[in-house]
Amino acid sequence: MNLRAFTSAISSTTASLPIVILYVTSACNLRCITCSYRDALPNELSLEEYARLARELQGLGLRHVVLSGGEPLVRRDVPAICKIFAALGVRQSLLTNGLLLEKRIDEISEFLDEIIVSLDAPDAATHNDIRGLECFDQILRGIEAVKGLVRRPILSLRMVVQRKNFRLLDAMVDFAKSAGVDRVSFLSADVRSSAFHRNHAGPAAPEREILLSAEECGEFRGLMEALVERRKPEIRSGFISESPEKLMHLVRYFEAFHGLSDFPRNSCNAPNVSTVITSTGELLPCYFLPAYGDIRSGSLQGQLNNDLARFTRMQVRAYTLEQCRKCVCTLNVSPWSALVGRV
Repeated sequence: MNLRAFTSAISSTTASLPIVILYVTSACNLRCITCSYRDALPNELSLEEYARLARELQGLGLRHVVLSGGEPLVRRDVPAICKIFAALGVRQSLLTNGLLLEKRIDEISEFLDEIIVSLDAPDAATHNDIRGLECFDQILRGIEAVKGLVRRPILSLRMVVQRKNFRLLDAMVDFAKSAGVDRVSFLSADVRSSAFHRNHAGPAAPEREILLSAEECGEFRGLMEALVERRKPEIRSGFISESPEKLMHLVRYFEAFHGLSDFPRNSCNAPNVSTVITSTGELLPCYFLPAYGDIRSGSLQGQLNNDLARFTRMQVRAYTLEQCRKCVCTLNVSPWSALVGRV
């Protein structure tokens, strides 16, 4: 029983961090239109700093680490980072664009419980257009390499839905089944926040690139309603990770920008049960909210409940932040799940 995690899930203070998302580098080997990560930042966290961080997180009840970025596999010593957290016996998930999976999977597979490959279309032309590089076939080879492991992690595909691929969700389900992965999930592209080093200036600004038009929103609603009806078996089995309600959440998110619907209300408690740690050590309440501290500025325990962190949690709970009202994320960890360690 994890009473600290239970208390944290329902409070503006936290005594436990069961989930941590690590941006192990800001470098990325793709040029996606939905994010602006490109190069590693100066002075990214060292292995020694990760070792110290792991010890602190162990004392805070860490149960699950998500390795993200940038593209985590760009970082050469990512196996050593995995090994540090493997020593704690925690669950490890890798969120990757898949481009380096074929090359590096043998270095890291023993440490991973899940690999989530971000794939934005079931066809090369659309995916490569979104990602800015001819990469689809290489990613498929990486998926096959994972499937060939004797002990393989859970293998998932995640599609970020936007203007260039919203007509392809049903085809993506068929593709995921034919590819032999364990599940597929869908997430709306974040249109207006400054997360992911987003650059909103210039002719290729994200809103113009990825936001569905009002007419397209009507088409998307019809397609999604048909998918929810047709794919009931895949939803019930968990092969499609989202419930019907969460799938319709994607539609309402885009509709809301045109006044066709209200933004879906989120009951998020991410800042209570998790933190995002950037490649240079900044502490973020979630992907989308500003930093409240830095692991290089003092102990993590001492910063978790500083004035800014607690105020942010109160704002999230009160649903007063614009970032929350227009958020694509639907994370909510049940206090009871936290209590019994199911996070």
